[in-house]
Amino acid sequence: MKKNKWLIWCPLCWMLVVTGCVRNQFDLERYEEIVDEMSPVENVDENHNWQLSTTKALMVDINGLEDIERIQILTDNPAVTDLAAIVGEAYVSSKTVFSVSISYPNLQEKLYAAAIDSEERYTIVAFDPNVKDAINFSNPIIKNRKLPNYNQLQIFTYLYEEEYPDPGDYDYNDVVVRLSMRRTAEREVRINVELAAVGASKQLAFAIRLYGYKATDIEKVSTVDNASFDVVGGVEFPDQMRTVQKEKDLLLTGLRDEAVLNIFADAHWATGDNISTDYGVMVRKRYNVSYTNDDTYGTFVPREITYVVTFKEGVDIDNLSLGQLDPFIIEQYNSANWEVHTYAFHNTQVLSPYPGQLISSLPWALSVPNSTFRWPLHAVAMGTRKQGARGGAYHTFEHSFGEWAEDMNEATDWYLYPDNDETYYK
Repeated sequence: MKKNKWLIWCPLCWMLVVTGCVRNQFDLERYEEIVDEMSPVENVDENHNWQLSTTKALMVDINGLEDIERIQILTDNPAVTDLAAIVGEAYVSSKTVFSVSISYPNLQEKLYAAAIDSEERYTIVAFDPNVKDAINFSNPIIKNRKLPNYNQLQIFTYLYEEEYPDPGDYDYNDVVVRLSMRRTAEREVRINVELAAVGASKQLAFAIRLYGYKATDIEKVSTVDNASFDVVGGVEFPDQMRTVQKEKDLLLTGLRDEAVLNIFADAHWATGDNISTDYGVMVRKRYNVSYTNDDTYGTFVPREITYVVTFKEGVDIDNLSLGQLDPFIIEQYNSANWEVHTYAFHNTQVLSPYPGQLISSLPWALSVPNSTFRWPLHAVAMGTRKQGARGGAYHTFEHSFGEWAEDMNEATDWYLYPDNDETYYK
């Protein structure tokens, strides 16, 4: 499919090359027309925010409770199920009223707040996060009950197209990463990164900006067991092949002094596969986007690394949640580095100055608040919607990606309805 785009890419590439020389010659209207022509959805909602989750500040009042050590906001009642996922967490110290950031799926109609004391006793209240911005524990459903501390982490799946600013094929599998985050101490968070698929054909780097935090807010960054995506079988990714991300430090400083975690320099190398190289040229298969194993497609067991971020004394991290993470891929286009962010951060320039994403149709990245989301197979669009017909990997009537793309208020649960023959999961 990507080869067939060449005739449309030619004028687009020319417009962008000209832009580098004479900026006012860039034909924005024609660019948007080209992107629209390649879009698998005919009439995209022009007001779409492409958000399947909500991030907000929640005011918590623990007056009347004693010896509270921390607060957890959960998707389920941990007294009833061990499937409760943490969507926000804060250490209390001497505070009685404070703010904590939460990030939760838009489909979630009820959350649970747990005040946990030093003896691991839980006091729990239920609330509707779409109605309430503040909670207290005056009417708990559970009070001072000891519970096992086995709550799960909330996991979001992030999916990227490698072709920005060219139109993509919208299979959203060029890089697939699952992220979770846990507050593990007063000044520490742990961010777990799982590389799940690499359907790209070129070198892509990956980083995570901690939105709202400066590099100077952080004392140190390390990984559990000193693991690195850039090291495979004891061999470090060769310096001469670092064409996108040359920096090796785990903590980078963004263009506006932001804190940025340097995750990997090359997605293919990061898979951990026994990748062959010849004179510095890497053989790049597409991983975990096909059920075929041959010279083009391969499989790998998803790699996970946990990053330990320790903040400096006095830095407030109660308002750091999964929604404040800005994970992005870095690619080279027209001899410069370009970044691909999810829509919430689509015009952000973190490590490289580049033109912001001009999104008139589908975005180049998606965030799905689901830990088992099945991404499309290679060259299968996430969803299509043209002349009233539905297709692609998510096409169930009234639960399709195409319907959601046409109207942001419709089919908001589309990601729960995969076509098993058009999606990948192992």
